[in-house]
Amino acid sequence: MFVGSLSRLDDKIDAMLHMQLVDLARLFTKRGKLEVEAGFHAHYEESASHMTVSQFWWDYSLKDKTAGMKSDVYLRCLGSAWFTGAEAVSDYLLFCANTRFPKLANCLFALCEDMRLERICRKIRPGTGAVFAHRHRILGSYFQHKLKTHLTKGELGDAVLLLVYGWFTGKTWKSEMHTTFGIELSTQLAALYNDLEQVEEASHTADVAKTCEKMMLALSDWLERDAVAAYFWMQQGSGVAEPVVADYKGELKRAKPLANDDVLPEQEGERQLPGQERMPTWHRESSDRSPGLLRFELERGARTAAQGSAPREGDAADQALAITQGRSQRAQRTGAAAERRQGASVPAAAGHGVAEVAAFATATWLAPERPTAAQEDGFRRLSERAAPLAKPLQRAIRRTLEQKRIAPRGDRLFGRLDKRLTRAVTQELPRLFYKKRAPVPQLDAAFALLVDCSASMYDKMDETKLGLVLFHETLKDLRIPHEVVGFWEDADRVTEQEAPNLFQVAVDFGSCLAVGSGAALMQLEPQQDNRDGFAIREMTKRLLRRTERQRILLVFSDGEPSAANYNDVGILDTHEAVLQARRMGVEVISVFLANGTVHETQRNAMRNMYGRSSIVVPNVEELPEQLVPILRKLLLKSILT
Repeated sequence: MFVGSLSRLDDKIDAMLHMQLVDLARLFTKRGKLEVEAGFHAHYEESASHMTVSQFWWDYSLKDKTAGMKSDVYLRCLGSAWFTGAEAVSDYLLFCANTRFPKLANCLFALCEDMRLERICRKIRPGTGAVFAHRHRILGSYFQHKLKTHLTKGELGDAVLLLVYGWFTGKTWKSEMHTTFGIELSTQLAALYNDLEQVEEASHTADVAKTCEKMMLALSDWLERDAVAAYFWMQQGSGVAEPVVADYKGELKRAKPLANDDVLPEQEGERQLPGQERMPTWHRESSDRSPGLLRFELERGARTAAQGSAPREGDAADQALAITQGRSQRAQRTGAAAERRQGASVPAAAGHGVAEVAAFATATWLAPERPTAAQEDGFRRLSERAAPLAKPLQRAIRRTLEQKRIAPRGDRLFGRLDKRLTRAVTQELPRLFYKKRAPVPQLDAAFALLVDCSASMYDKMDETKLGLVLFHETLKDLRIPHEVVGFWEDADRVTEQEAPNLFQVAVDFGSCLAVGSGAALMQLEPQQDNRDGFAIREMTKRLLRRTERQRILLVFSDGEPSAANYNDVGILDTHEAVLQARRMGVEVISVFLANGTVHETQRNAMRNMYGRSSIVVPNVEELPEQLVPILRKLLLKSILT
């Protein structure tokens, strides 16, 4: 189903919803690299490992949009990916090309197949019933309005299609049928009810196609023109070569392809139970039969006709194998050896189609350069401009921190007696004591400021530099170690094997608290492309090497990730990088300093990537009032935790 103009999926839905759709699609289809994008209609194409959700749902609220898009995923990935026959689809589309009403024939077939698939989805996954019910509430209201319009214009082909949908979903729409066309349609459709019941009971796509051909022959006798709108649509390439029947009762499993094409040799003397097939474990990589009880080098399987569920006689080596396997499973569940896995490294991606894109990106770090006289003069002017903003920010943070440092901890079971003794009467188990908090000498936190130096920042870099100076002066006055790094991708040197990303260190942790250390901030200038997700992962690695308890990453960006083979997945990749950093204990906050105006699309883009921890302000003067609550909350963690 399609209403509106086509645009990118990332621009219309938040990254979390996109990842949910991708995870659901890959779970149901058993295809780890299936991609989910936007399209005119929901469609699944197995050969291209590609699935589209309809952008009809984009103009609805988040709740309705989520239900609609998930129902598309259920129909295509739990239904079409297993139960729609590609051959039957191809044959019927050929029939559509030769009939008088090709659009109506296609829409009718797509609708009937969707109704059959929905019945299968509800049977396999009963939990999908609520989503489908939500879907039909939205479509029922929308189609009711459209039916009235089609009847008024005399577009009977479209009205027939909507009435068939109403028959499947129990919508009567009696008020719309009182017109002359409505009475005529009611009489003609009564003859199709038996065919529609056959669609509900169909086991194969071929049965649905045969019934739809029969209905089209009946409709063509009294319809005068084809349908106008394509509310449902069946595309070439939909379905699978070997579909499963509708009453299939087993699990939907796909065989994992073998890494090689070895065939087990026929050998005499293999131990075998009576009536069972021979099941040796030999292949060319384990042909060395040297002794060794715990030697297990079987890395890749071989083709064999043995059934996976067939029993075999056990031997003494099985106990050793069971012990080894049991330990490995227990370590995976409990997170054993976490110190070896975590370290200071960050995974490339969370598995939503962006790992391959980021795999060839490389990082080159540029050491701080000695600032020139002009840069020092420019930094001095920005410092004077930022001073009125930095002082209130410093005072607000310092005042709150001092209060929390010395504030007593109340509601204790022992300590000094509190003055609020009425709780001894009003509460069943009162806590009437308090304890003074020992002053904390300094904040246990480290900041990293990551600056987008792409070409799209050319009109925002002046405001961004002012914000960097404000942060630098504030953190330096609070004696908080910090680092400022600009990043960009060298588009001129990008190849299929490498995408060089440059990181310009303007202020490092070693000299950040020194006098005049911020002059090198003036060296950051707009360059070329930006691969935000990769940059966040690299900065997360550096922050994880710090020993401070609280590690905070501030990303100064305009929310427009753009690089080679990165435009379509940039928002999703950045969102995954942010989630990974937060899971590893690094707080990530985005700061977008606009040049006077902020568009709603920019706010949505930043929210899609960074969630609620995103600050979007038209100018730097408004930054302190939005920044103080977030910084106070984060810095207090280093004291109270």
